[in-house]
Amino acid sequence: MLLSIDTTAGTSAAVFDKDCKSFVLFEDPFGHAENIGLAIEQALAAADVTMQQISAVAVARGPAPYTGLRVGMAAAIALSRARALPLHAVMTLDAIAHSLNLEAALVTTDAKRRELFAATYRGGEKLAGPLLLTPSEIANYPEFELIQRSCDARLVGEYAQAALANEVDLSDSSALYLRSPDVTMSAGKKIS
Repeated sequence: MLLSIDTTAGTSAAVFDKDCKSFVLFEDPFGHAENIGLAIEQALAAADVTMQQISAVAVARGPAPYTGLRVGMAAAIALSRARALPLHAVMTLDAIAHSLNLEAALVTTDAKRRELFAATYRGGEKLAGPLLLTPSEIANYPEFELIQRSCDARLVGEYAQAALANEVDLSDSSALYLRSPDVTMSAGKKIS
């Protein structure tokens, strides 16, 4: 069984045994740390399984804003290491594109700061990305259907299962931020 985790927009968890057995979503875009444990606990309970029955963990690795992404990744890495389970890291744009049946798509998610995370796909294959675009740069992709959508644990789990069945490598669990965090170190006080 696969436990899937996503904190790139809201906070969600899903349990898969081939098909999705349970899915829990907290839409709060700021409560990742408060909701991640509840999402996992509720997804396991809804699927009527225990953590001991989970054989792998899938997690969204971004691109996404810094704080939300690191909460989900930290939870997934901690669970996979504590239980010695395989960790499958999924790029959110790939998961969204996989859920579509489009010939040519420009898949985007909200990157905040009036920017978009994006990737282009043709016939199910990624052509370019992940990229960081401004809304005006979308006009540079007229041959692609624009998809603006958030990811969630159900999409991550579905993609992970399909990718693993096709022997796609999902071992890179480095976070995809594409830019520096919003918070920076202060210059400190000057003492005279």
